[in-house]
Amino acid sequence: MKSLFYTILIIGGVFLAYDYFGAPPGKKLVFKSLNPPVKPKALPVKPAEEEKPVVVIKESPSAPVKPVAVEKPVEKAPVPKPEAASSGPKFEPIEALTGNWLKIPASAFPREVKLVQDAMFKMSVGSSKIAAGGKAYALAADNGVLTLAPTASSPARAQLAIDGTDLKAQLNASYEKWKITRAEELKAIAANKLQNQPVASAPDAGPSSSEVEADGKPVRDSTSGYPLLIASMKRGQITEIKPENVTSWQDPQPTVVQGKPGWAVKVGCNVKTVFGLQPTEAQALVLNGKVIGWYYTGSGEEVP
Repeated sequence: MKSLFYTILIIGGVFLAYDYFGAPPGKKLVFKSLNPPVKPKALPVKPAEEEKPVVVIKESPSAPVKPVAVEKPVEKAPVPKPEAASSGPKFEPIEALTGNWLKIPASAFPREVKLVQDAMFKMSVGSSKIAAGGKAYALAADNGVLTLAPTASSPARAQLAIDGTDLKAQLNASYEKWKITRAEELKAIAANKLQNQPVASAPDAGPSSSEVEADGKPVRDSTSGYPLLIASMKRGQITEIKPENVTSWQDPQPTVVQGKPGWAVKVGCNVKTVFGLQPTEAQALVLNGKVIGWYYTGSGEEVP
């Protein structure tokens, strides 16, 4: 055994000595650190390709394309529909007459109303209440608030909003009835005017100098009224406004009447309404010394 061990030891020593001293560089197995570093293999370099000249082909400009006109379809004008025949005079809504219930005329009072809300009445010696469902007397209205009394002669007073009573319903019902009556009255007036139209005869001599000036401007009389306008009322050109119901006469203002220079004279007056006679304003249009027509300045409607 000892001889085998020594043999292996000798062979190993010989191999190590050969690897250290005899093995060529790059072939050493144990002492690899003595091998020279491995050089990286150089990549093959491709020969540079010759650059070929770029040939630019110019395109000949094409002829401009002319836009094709597209004809629009001809729109047909709408055919006007025949207007329905007037069913009668136009009446403003009651909200317009009462300023949206903020300016109810004094002629609407006093009147008995039904309470929708409780009302507390104050007196010098105390107070009392009338519950909703009871009745009281509306004496006046101010900006949508009613002044109430428990009876027509009682000194007690209460304040309640209009909607706290049935006043609106009462006035609406009265207005609807009045419109029917008024429509019949206006219809009769129009028929009477048509029946009593003067028959054409000799040429009109025209107004006198006491009625108009040389340019057709109406002239005032000693009462500050206008004889030309008063004569128009008296001969029935209008029946809604009577000379005795005129409260003011304004100065004539130049205007255009039927495409010609004329005059407009505004008058303050009292006319029939659902609340009785109420103040309003109208104007007479004068052309060539004649009253052509009368119109309310607010609504623009012709005065009946």
